[in-house]
Amino acid sequence: MLPCLFLTRPEADSARFARAARYAGWRGEVLIAPLMRIALTPPPAARLESARTLVATSQHAIAALAAASPRRDWPIWCVGPRTAEAARSAGFDIVHEGGGDAQALRAALLEAALAEPVLHLRGTHAAMDVAAELRAAGVATESCRVYEQIAQPLSDAGQARLKQGGDLVIPVFSPRSAQLVVAALREAAAPEARQHVLAISKAALSAAQGVNWASARVAERPDATAMLAALTLVQAALEPSEKPR
Repeated sequence: MLPCLFLTRPEADSARFARAARYAGWRGEVLIAPLMRIALTPPPAARLESARTLVATSQHAIAALAAASPRRDWPIWCVGPRTAEAARSAGFDIVHEGGGDAQALRAALLEAALAEPVLHLRGTHAAMDVAAELRAAGVATESCRVYEQIAQPLSDAGQARLKQGGDLVIPVFSPRSAQLVVAALREAAAPEARQHVLAISKAALSAAQGVNWASARVAERPDATAMLAALTLVQAALEPSEKPR
């Protein structure tokens, strides 16, 4: 039995990664069983108008921003390439990429000459309080929660696939998503499944503790391209008979 790629991000994010995985050569089953959904809460116009620089740590923040205002003239700092691509697609011209994760973004922001005040557009759950970090360095910064990551139970299809057993490769893209995966796997209690975690960062892997993983791998960089490269390595390890001779 070929391994199953078990995707738990919100539906649209999982579908996009599934397509990329197929293009990269994933041959096994793909199951999308989201453990959270996104609800946008666009910021009030007054919060935006007072800002001179924006920071976005998710493409969902870009979507909320685009829904809240027709303005596109702010300089906007994005956590990584996917968020930056979303910002450019939404019509923003002054877009900076911050390195792929919260730590790299923080370092890039502290090195830049930011026009103040800065407004961080974030979700309810965040790996780092970027606004607090910038304020501690003397940069006038506020944060505004513009989307919610709402947890939801594992679907019936997801529970059934776990009980079917075999190898399941489970990517986790944040500490928050890792925690939700751990809780879902503990509740499902599927001893026949061999679960392999693929983490976007060491922080995400650390948050995935509490499951007896058959294997664990961290992507070389905190972005989707590196996750796909790591997935290829996991696939090769799980399908030795499929390798060219």
